[in-house]
Amino acid sequence: MAAWAQQSGLANAALLAAFGSSVSYQPAGGESFTVTGIVDRTSDEERQANGVYVRLFVRLADFAAPPASGDEVTIGSAVYTVFNVVNDSGGGCWLSLREKI
Repeated sequence: MAAWAQQSGLANAALLAAFGSSVSYQPAGGESFTVTGIVDRTSDEERQANGVYVRLFVRLADFAAPPASGDEVTIGSAVYTVFNVVNDSGGGCWLSLREKI
């Protein structure tokens, strides 16, 4: 299983290098920093009556502390709040985000 996690981690890094963009991440009560992520706007949750949703793929190694619900992400001029965090076995993480209005 260790080989799978290592290969998955290498794949995550390659995907972020090829398709990632810089976003601003601010932990609740902490200082903001820049992280590379892949923005996925094709989610079934993308547009609903109560807001706009996107998912962001990031590497956990890029964070001093793990991402958590309540943190904020700025993508372009839009600010989002993290409401769900799902880690993968290769050190990647999907963040579900809701746009702040």
